[in-house]
Amino acid sequence: MVWAVANSNLALVKYWGKADEGAKHPAAASLSVTLDSLSTVAEVEFSTRLTTDRIEGLPGGAAARVAAFLDRFRARFGLDRHAHVVLTSNFPVAAGLASSASTFAALAKAATAAADLEVDERELADVARLGSGSACRSIYGGFVEWRPEGSGSVVEPIASKEHWDLRILVAVTSERPKAVGSSEGMKRTAATSPYYRAWLESGSEDFAEARAAIRERALERIGTVAERNCLRMHAAAMAAAPPLVYWEPATVAVMRAVWALRERGTAAYFSIDAGPQVKVLCSPSAVAVVRAALGAVPGVLRILESRPGDGARQVDRPPAWALGPAAASSRAEVSAG
Repeated sequence: MVWAVANSNLALVKYWGKADEGAKHPAAASLSVTLDSLSTVAEVEFSTRLTTDRIEGLPGGAAARVAAFLDRFRARFGLDRHAHVVLTSNFPVAAGLASSASTFAALAKAATAAADLEVDERELADVARLGSGSACRSIYGGFVEWRPEGSGSVVEPIASKEHWDLRILVAVTSERPKAVGSSEGMKRTAATSPYYRAWLESGSEDFAEARAAIRERALERIGTVAERNCLRMHAAAMAAAPPLVYWEPATVAVMRAVWALRERGTAAYFSIDAGPQVKVLCSPSAVAVVRAALGAVPGVLRILESRPGDGARQVDRPPAWALGPAAASSRAEVSAG
């Protein structure tokens, strides 16, 4: 077996819509930060002894998505061997924390290594995108942009993880899989929301502002644009038919708690992907105050803390949290998002 680890990422500027559904190219530019503590391990082995892919611990729909990725992977590289795949994550999956990004980034890294393929990071990002659009950003560490270009798209890092010692606290308000996945939600929003065109048009300004804010390590600037961008995305989704409401009551309560923190002088800003979890940006010195405020919100189940992290990498053996009976139990819950 070959093991690889990849991290989830938080889109500070979101793309929420594809220009090419099959190739998973975005309709708008996005900018993300790779999160160091929300990780997925992929174990992959290709074997002539297998007559079909063996995908462990996944529910049917998620296993089918991984199987489709493996079919596209084999077609791309001319392989004829089936694979044994095991995926384990250390955070709630299919629940609005970009588990598909870490899943397919780790799977792409492990699969190329297991097949003895020599690929650079740019091609590896293309491979990861076969499974999930946002997975291409998790190939890289630090701060990453993904933008349309010509008939395709380009993903590349814009700043290393060491560039900015930012903190991201995740207020988990539900660990249930979301009822409508991101891919379906994007298609529904694009097809039915009267706000979708305005959402796309506003994205270029947000993207430029976010790039400048990261370059200057300006928390207020990046926080302001991240909040604005996520609320506009959710407004477009809520206006779809039928409406897409990813939030829980605690989601709104956390948003209000963050605004209250700022009123009291603590710089904290939120972003919310397609799910109920709230990610809060702050400085290292504000972590204790922000954590206490989030933990006091009824309905917050737990709080995860991250900072900018590494890109996808091969490892000699899985981390401790991916081994043993506890990992076997978590594998039963893993979803490809």
